[in-house]
This record gives sequence, structure tokens and C-alpha cells, in this order.
Amino acid sequence: MSRINFVIFSIAVSILFSGVALSSAFADTPAKSTNFEKTTIIEFENNGNTQIKTVKMWLGQDSGAFKSFKTERDWTGTKTAQGMLVFSTEKPVSQGESVKFGIKTEVASPGINWKTIDASGNDISIGKAAPNTEQEVTTPPVTPPVTPPTTKPSSNFDDATFRIIPEKPKNGDNIRIVGDGFPPNRQINFYIDNEIIDDFMTDDSGHLLGKAKIPINKLDRVEFSLADTDGNKKTISIRIDYVESQPVNPKEKHITVKEFPEIVQPGQTVHASGTGSPGSTLTITSKDPTGNKISEVAIPVDTQGNWSYDTVIPPNVGIGSRTVEISDGTDTITKTVSITDLSSVDITSSTTQYSPGDKMLFNVTSTAGKPLEVVIKDPIGKEIFFDIIPVGDSGFVEFEFATDATSTKGTYVVLATQGSDTDVIRIGLGEPPGESIVGKFDKLNYSTSDKAKLTIQGPADANVSILILDPSDKVKVTDTATLGLDGRKDYEIDLAAYKSGVYSVVLKYQKSQDLAIFTVGLQLGAAGEIKMQTTKQEYQQGNGILVLGSAKPNSLLSLKFSDPTGATVRQKDVFTDKNGKFADSSFRIPADGAQGIWTVRAESGANYADVKINVAGTASNEFTVSVDKTAYKPKDMIKISGVGGGKSQSVVVTVYNSASTKILDLNTFTTSEGIFKLDWIIPIDTPLGDYKLSAKTGSKVAEVTVSIQ
Repeated sequence: MSRINFVIFSIAVSILFSGVALSSAFADTPAKSTNFEKTTIIEFENNGNTQIKTVKMWLGQDSGAFKSFKTERDWTGTKTAQGMLVFSTEKPVSQGESVKFGIKTEVASPGINWKTIDASGNDISIGKAAPNTEQEVTTPPVTPPVTPPTTKPSSNFDDATFRIIPEKPKNGDNIRIVGDGFPPNRQINFYIDNEIIDDFMTDDSGHLLGKAKIPINKLDRVEFSLADTDGNKKTISIRIDYVESQPVNPKEKHITVKEFPEIVQPGQTVHASGTGSPGSTLTITSKDPTGNKISEVAIPVDTQGNWSYDTVIPPNVGIGSRTVEISDGTDTITKTVSITDLSSVDITSSTTQYSPGDKMLFNVTSTAGKPLEVVIKDPIGKEIFFDIIPVGDSGFVEFEFATDATSTKGTYVVLATQGSDTDVIRIGLGEPPGESIVGKFDKLNYSTSDKAKLTIQGPADANVSILILDPSDKVKVTDTATLGLDGRKDYEIDLAAYKSGVYSVVLKYQKSQDLAIFTVGLQLGAAGEIKMQTTKQEYQQGNGILVLGSAKPNSLLSLKFSDPTGATVRQKDVFTDKNGKFADSSFRIPADGAQGIWTVRAESGANYADVKINVAGTASNEFTVSVDKTAYKPKDMIKISGVGGGKSQSVVVTVYNSASTKILDLNTFTTSEGIFKLDWIIPIDTPLGDYKLSAKTGSKVAEVTVSIQ
């Protein structure tokens, strides 16, 4: 490519992917093209109801060949053996959306044939891109002109012939299919016996050229067929010679794979590399478990014989195994990759937007038997709710958060944590949820030899501003980080040049902001005299506890929360600020916590301070539960309510079947009047019979029986 042509192509591609519209005159047309010498830009706009997943392009007669191409993000492209360009995506183009491609050809202003295809492989529209003109589009099947031509072109396969090269293939061989006399510009499917292997496109003269591989299980006499969607078919029968597979001599192998991930997650960037013949091109093909092709991309091998490939696993790709084939046309290496979600926590909400006064309902799937930590932050980033919820054998948890008419409108962030795994969702109150960010360190205190790990979660591809403030509140570091397609980024901070103290990290993205704290070099045992108190001395089950205290500035302390038997319910590290003050509101009396004297202890080395609190029963002596009716059907909603639970108490409603086997737990809280309400939608596959709903708050239990008919 000459320097002038390269500059023109660069300008064209820049225009293509800058998002600038080429001409408003084409706003209502399905396709448009613009030419810059040997560069063509084609834009497809979907004006129909069917999503566009694949676009195929092939050149007309005397239009030369495709030299190179450029696609938009989320699209992959490949050039087939017969010279066709095939573009595909995991994010199909919906009605009102568009996609652009930049094409470089041997001939200036070529005629480019194209067609768009849906996710099921059905043709949507067919057209031809003439230089700098609006595109005439037809919807398959194409209606022939009303005026018959003097010589009617053949639409069947009467005059068609094709052959296989080599003429006497063996099982497992790569073959070429050469045909003539077929209908022009027609998609032809290639079959071995009755199994479809690939599809090819004929050119303007009805010539066909394709490549395929004979499956290793094909033996003796085999039928090779070319057929179109109209039922026309041409078949030849060839005897396949059997050859036993022989181990490949490493010295004779053309390609190798050095790096390849075996386990990946949705949204993860993965890397593969290896060697091949210098200057050649490899094809990397991904297939689902049934053998259907998902994507295909061409990878160049450099002059040193090395190749590498980086790609992002789409967030919506789905869980399961995929087969990946790396081929240079002669050798093929097959790898298997497992796509799995390694996180044990998944939180969802019944809706993304609530009104003030509503109860927010959340479902969490997590590891059975391990407690779940839940934090809710309001629109200004203040923590307004914290609880540790027990997780039963099912691993499934439901809980609610009650709002009132005066609750702040905006985006609320909900974090569910179990061990080292955290999942985050955003909920709107009084308005749709906005794009917000959350940062969380893997621990509080680090040494200078550590690297602090900050997990940032927010919108996919968000460019987040990072500001690190030192213990004197002076700016130490300014940086940016781009989140992945899964909306996540693990940001590491090298602490080698950090002195002892408390550091703040301010994260900003558009109008959203979050603050995360970490400490460096703080030591237990250096706090000196510790003073501590709680805001009151008597609590009820489900109440939260605010602890206030003081010690030496920038000291590390351990807080322990113990029940009347002395068993530690929860423990965490806290620190004093530069004024020697500390505060914590993360401790909460469990809903079934025993009545009696509980202890909050702050300790640092040999120094400690204790605060004793009294946990009494709930405020009301009467605790009842009721439902809106007694008989239901699967898929019905049961409205559950209760009174007498005390002010702001945790309530667990357990559902038992007729055999007294627990089905699930539903979690909620009482209002300031001691009232609770929640709903349970009966799964469609629930067996019919009588079910008991047992509500418990503290030591009080109330039950009601319903019938599912």
C-alpha cells in the first residue's frame, strides 16, 4: 500500500469510527456507502424488527479482491477462502441502530454485494453498494424483474458442476470445492452426506470456490452435495480412503500454542499466543458445545514466526464450555475453554426503581452455610444499613430494606459480601438508577512491602478518576482506570514509598463519587489508653450499635462483639484518625440474639476497653403473622404481614412443606410501629399441598398455614 493510499485509508477509517454521520440524506435508508479511492465505508441501519447479527460482503466481477477491513467494537471479521468478508457480533443491531465497516479493495470504487442475516441464519436483506449512492435493498426472496430478459438466467442447478480437490481424499483431509454453472450471487450450502459443513457464495458468473475438512469419521463411499434454500441440489459420490492417525512429528508441525486460558469469566480479557509459519495467517474459530460456530477471526504471524491474540469474553456470553480451533489451513490445534462465574455471590433486586415509602426486595445466591454481609449506601455515599444474614443449606437469601416518604431520592448502592467475593447492584429511589461507582479494599491495614488491592465496580468501560490523599490530606497520586466490560477493575497501589498513616482514595466518574480508606504501617499495641462508649445501654434484637471511642492518633485497634456466653459474634479492625477518634456502626444484634449482657471490646496489644450492653426482648409481647387469603395456586403471590415485632427488628419467615421440610427463608425488618410486610411468589413447579409459614423475631415465633391447590 502506497503512503498516499495509506493516509487516505486512515482518514476514512477515522471518519468511520468517530461516530460522525456521513450524510443526513441517508437517514431513512437501510444502507449507504462512501468511497475514498480504494476505500469504501458502508453503513447499515436497521429499520426492521429483526436484529442483524451477521453481515456478508462479496465483490462483483472486475472488482478485484478485498485487501483489508475495519470493524466497530464488538464486531469480528474474517475473509473466507473464496474471498468473502463475514462480519459477526454478540451484540446484534436492533431497530433504529446502525453499524459501519471500512473496506479496502484492489480496485477503486468497487461494486460490493452484501446481505444481512439474523441470529437464526435467515437472510434479512440483500443489496449492492454502488459508489457514493443510496443502496437499493431487497428482502429475500428477491423478486425477479417484471419484464423478462431475452435470455432467462438459470435459477436451478441443471448446468452446474463441481469437483473435489484432491480427487481421492482421505478422512480428515482438507479439501477444496470448485464449482461452475451455479446461479450467480447465491449462497450455497455444502453437505457431506446429510451433515452441513459450511456455506459458500457464488460470484457474478456462478463460479464457486470453497474450503472444508472431511470429518475423521467419514469412511467408504460418501456423498458431497451443494444445495440452496430453494431445494436445488447437486451431488457427487466419492469413496473416502481410510488412514490411521499418526503422531505428528514436532519438527513437521507448522503451528504451536504456548499460552491459552483454560478457565475464564464473562467480561475477562484473555490472551493466547504461539508460533506459526512466518508471514502466514491463522484462523481462530470458537464453537459452542454442539459444534455451531460462534466467531472466527484471522490472526497474522509475524516475520519471526510468532502470533498473539487478545480478546474480551462478552459479559452475556453464558456459562459453559467452548471449543477453540487454531488453524493455518494445514494443521489444526483444538483447545477447550471453560467459561464460568468464579464469584460465589450474586445479588438481584425485584426492580431497579422504587418509590419513596416502598420496601426494596433483594435476592442473593451465595455459598451455603456461610454468613452474608450486606451494606446499603445512600445517594451521597453514606452507609445507612449494615447486617450479617445467616445463609441456610439452599444458599438462597431474601431480604428487604424499608424506605419512607422522606427518604433521599437518587441512586442507592447495595453490596453483598461473602468472604472475599462481593457483588454490587444499584437501585433508584424516586428516579432511575444512575451510573455510580464503588471502591473496596481487600483489607484495612498494609505494610510498605505490600501492594494494596482496590476493587472498583461501576458501569462497563467507565473511565474512573483516582485521587489518593496522604495522612495530611495532600494529593499524593492522581490516576485513571478503565473498568472492564463486566464493570470491574482491580487497581493495585505499590506502597513502597508510602509512610505510616491513614490514606483516602477518592473515586470519581461523571456525577458519581466514592471514598475508600486504607492504612499503612499501623501496629496493634500502639494505641495507648483506650476509651469507648455506645450511644445507649439497652438494645433489642435486630438493633444496630454505634460505638464511639478514642486512643492515640493513627492507631490500629481490633473490635470484638460477644454474646452473653462469651462467643465472638463479629470481629473487625478499625483505626483512630489524626485526632485520635474512632467510630463504628457495623455491629448489629442478631434477630435471634439471646437476651442478656453483650460485650463490645476494643483492644490494641495489652490495652483494651469494654462496654457492656443489655439486650432485652422485643417491645411488644404479642407477635402475630397473617396472609391475605388461605388458598393459592402456583405463580400466585402470597402477601405476608405481621405485628408486634418491636421497633426496627429483623424478621425471618420460614416456609415449610407438609413434610415439615424447610423450603426457604424470607428476611425483612419491622417498621417503627413494629409492623412487617413481605411478598412471596409461589414458584410454578411447587408441589400442591399445605405449607406452614413460620415468622420469627428474636425469641418470638408466630405461624400461619396456607394451602396451594
